[in-house]
Amino acid sequence: MLRKITAALAAIALTASTLVSVYAETAEKEEQQGYDARSVILAEAKTGQVLYSQNADERLPIASITKIMTLLIAAEEMKAGRLHMEDVITASAHAFSMDGSVIWLNEGEKMSVYDITRSIVISSANDACVALAEHIGGSEEEFVKQMNQHAAQLGMKNTHFVNCTGLDAEDHYSTASDVAKMAAELRRYDYFDEFLLTRLTYVREGTDRATQLLNTNKLLGYNGITGLKTGTTDNAGYCFTATAKRGEMELVAVVLGAKTDEGRFDIAEALLDYGFDGFELFTPEYDGEQLSDISVENGVARTVPIRPEKGQQCLIPKGKSGEVTYLYNIKEKMTAPVSEGDRAGKIIVLLGEDTLFVTEVCAAAPSPEQTFPVCIGMMLKGFFSF
Repeated sequence: MLRKITAALAAIALTASTLVSVYAETAEKEEQQGYDARSVILAEAKTGQVLYSQNADERLPIASITKIMTLLIAAEEMKAGRLHMEDVITASAHAFSMDGSVIWLNEGEKMSVYDITRSIVISSANDACVALAEHIGGSEEEFVKQMNQHAAQLGMKNTHFVNCTGLDAEDHYSTASDVAKMAAELRRYDYFDEFLLTRLTYVREGTDRATQLLNTNKLLGYNGITGLKTGTTDNAGYCFTATAKRGEMELVAVVLGAKTDEGRFDIAEALLDYGFDGFELFTPEYDGEQLSDISVENGVARTVPIRPEKGQQCLIPKGKSGEVTYLYNIKEKMTAPVSEGDRAGKIIVLLGEDTLFVTEVCAAAPSPEQTFPVCIGMMLKGFFSF
């Protein structure tokens, strides 16, 4: 027997652990109109829920958007205590040889990780990026291996890095969908927050080699903006990854292959507006009575508490939280032995005809089987504790 809340929605075919776009029809109509870029995506950072996509899985060159992965590895090194802002990096001949956007590092020049990383974040300096990669990996080649390993760990199935900078190279590519994943991962760290929102500053300030760092993110004035990275090459076109946060909701907008500099910012802003204006982050509120203790047949503990496996959030259209319904499929009883974490049922969270998500319900405590040895052990324990 199962505890159930019945409703007309119960007949809907359900897929466990799958987020479904509540605005699927609207998104399809918008996608038909399209944006003037080769690929775009809008996703929520915490849940990974995609609100809009256009050719989001097409493999494309991504220019300096690549540096998001370089910075992500640096952030993880900082978290592990292997890299610190006050550490000093010595520039190699290879770093000195970089062209494009640079801070003109000389071979043998020493610079702190603080100055190196802010040069990458603010000014997209290729020489600083290579210097950081060599400092962490020993060489750029070894560091790139780490980049590809991290990409695989994040589920970036259509990404391959050849260098740490994003300069055009054969077999160096990613997708808007994959970029959104690594951007969301980087936003879990706050090491570079100061730099991401800095418009203009200098390195080597006060010397005859003072170098200006100018942020190319033209959405720095956008409400809630938190970053993130521009990129431009002949092959990649104009690219931009923007992140913005309002309340608990942080959106990631990725634009690859826009035709103009202004176009990439206009598209990203339109995507962010679409997300913030139309959606809200929803946290389910479960019925405590439906999650009452379950009886255990032949168990040492006659009942065990239960809980949702984990709290899940998702985006829903604004103003629709009052229309969310829940379908509880939970066992009336379990049979010993019961271990903590054993499945006891599921909760299906719905909005209209859409399944927002399904979460498993689990036993929150164990109940061993009531065997003769267990009973004797309990009796002896009770006797001696008396």
